[in-house]
Amino acid sequence: MNFNIEKEATKFLVLLLLADCAFILIHVVYTMHWISSSLYSIERDLGYAEIYQYIKEFWIVVLLFITALKRSHIIYFSWSLLFMYLLLDDSLQIHEIFGSYLVNYFDFQPMFHLRAQDFGELSVSMFFGFLLFTFIGASYFFSSHMAKKISKHLFILVMSLAFFGVFVDMLHIAIPWGKSMWGLIEDGGEMLIMSIVVWYVFDMGFAPTSIK
Repeated sequence: MNFNIEKEATKFLVLLLLADCAFILIHVVYTMHWISSSLYSIERDLGYAEIYQYIKEFWIVVLLFITALKRSHIIYFSWSLLFMYLLLDDSLQIHEIFGSYLVNYFDFQPMFHLRAQDFGELSVSMFFGFLLFTFIGASYFFSSHMAKKISKHLFILVMSLAFFGVFVDMLHIAIPWGKSMWGLIEDGGEMLIMSIVVWYVFDMGFAPTSIK
C-alpha cells in the first residue's frame, strides 16, 4: 500500500477543523437557548469542547516527545514541556489558583476595566512563560537548522494561542458589550489554532527525517 503521509496529514487537519467548527456551531445553538446543558458551551470548564481541547494538547505533548526521541534534539522536548504546562494549566486551572494567591499576597488592585484577579493570572502566565521559553531559547542554540525552522513555526502558533487566550480574553473582560461574541472569538480561536498545532507536529513527527 502506498501511504502518502502528507495527504493523510491534510485529511487529519480537515477532520480536526471540522470538529472545531461543529463545537463552535453547537455553542452558537446553545447561546440561542435551543440547548439547555452548559456542557455544550465552548466557554464551560470541563465542557465537551474543553475536554476535546485537552485531548489535542495531550497528543501534542506525546508527538513532540516521540519526535525528541527520534531526532535526538532537546528542542522538541522543551516544546513538549511548554504544551504539557498548557494542558495542566487548562485542566487544573494553575494560573487562576496561583493568580488568586498573588492578588491576596501583593494586594493587586483593579484598573483599566480589568479585575485584580486578571493581573494575578497574567503574572502567573508570564512567570511560567518566561521559564519555559528560556529553556526553549537555550535549546534553540544547540539545534539543527531544520529544528530551528520548526521552532520558529511553533513559536508563531503559540503566540497566536496567546493572542486569543490572553489579549482577546482581556478584551472579553474589559469591554462591557458583546460578551458572547468575545467569548466565542477567544475560545473558538484557541480551538482552531490548537488543531493546527496538532496537525503540524503530527506531520513534522512522521515525515521523513531527511525532509523535516
